Amino acid sequence: MPKIETLSKDVILNINKQFTKGDLRSDADLEFIVYKVGSIRGINKKAATLLMEIIKRHPFIDGNKRTAFDSMMTLLKLNGKELEVGDTSKLNVTFWAIRPNTTVEEVALWIANHTRWRHGTDKNSR
Repeated sequence: MPKIETLSKDVILNINKQFTKGDLRSDADLEFIVYKVGSIRGINKKAATLLMEIIKRHPFIDGNKRTAFDSMMTLLKLNGKELEVGDTSKLNVTFWAIRPNTTVEEVALWIANHTRWRHGTDKNSR
């Protein structure tokens, strides 16, 4: 079974720099997020964890929600999945992920229901 690719700290920093100056509020929080996502199994759960952890831990001074969503999208694309939602759904899932009672499993299920495997990707290997 092929390993699921994850995002490095530098990749997430560069995603944040698309929206802001890329200033970190907490390097330790970003390091922890990268470690935590790397230790989780399953692409949907990894993507959900990445989204929620960036939003909740707030490792950047600015642009955390945008960085979280774009990091999730990048992780999914890197692993052969494409999210099929409009701008309203992007905003809704981002704010839903902030709510205290929202679980990683719920967000992972939402991701599973709103993504498709890109042509030529072996979904059974992930």
